[in-house]
Amino acid sequence: MEGFDLSKYQEEGEEKDKIRKIMGKVLSGRSDYEVPEEVKAEKQKRCQCGWPIDSGQKFCPECGTKC
Repeated sequence: MEGFDLSKYQEEGEEKDKIRKIMGKVLSGRSDYEVPEEVKAEKQKRCQCGWPIDSGQKFCPECGTKC
């Protein structure tokens, strides 16, 4: 089964702008409308000592406490 690679439309650049304009026209019916892009900021987990903890880590690399 062949797939269609959409990753080039997710990166910043000309292709992403094209998709935003197309979606704006489809959703609103106007050619000048652009869909606002939602950006989610991920919170980083921290240890009691304040050291940032990567996902999957069970112990703090700085102080050694279990997180």
